[in-house]
Amino acid sequence: MERYALKSSGKADRQRLEAAGFDSAQAEALLQMIGDSQEALATKQDVASVQGTLTTDLADVRTELKQDIADVRSDLSDLATTVAQNSARIDALEKAMEALRQEVRDRFESFRQEIVGQMDGLRGEMSGLRGEIDGLRGEFRSELRALKWMFGTVLALMAPMVGGIIALALR
Repeated sequence: MERYALKSSGKADRQRLEAAGFDSAQAEALLQMIGDSQEALATKQDVASVQGTLTTDLADVRTELKQDIADVRSDLSDLATTVAQNSARIDALEKAMEALRQEVRDRFESFRQEIVGQMDGLRGEMSGLRGEIDGLRGEFRSELRALKWMFGTVLALMAPMVGGIIALALR
């Protein structure tokens, strides 16, 4: 007979029940019910077997957990390497962008200086042209003055002639 977690000695239990007022048939029926219910209970051997299985399963779970932890650590290490590589790439991109910004600044400054130079040149040319125009205006005024004098002189010389012609014509 297997030993269950609940122990029962049939004869002593029957005597206790009969001493408590159960008749023999009642005591037997009660003990039979208890015996039937004990069949569903685990034996020490069942508990030991399950305990062994649980111990083995627990060891397997521990082994799997250790492997999962190792895999996660490996993945984290790979991730850290990837992050470090990406950080290096980002740093390189930032340096390249700063170099491009500086190149744009330099080109803009060069262009600005070129424009300023060209504007200064144009101002010089305009100043020269203004001088030439002023010179031409002065020459034109001088020539106009000379023409006025010449025209006046011609008129002054022609007036007596015209007067003589009119006088001749009127005689």
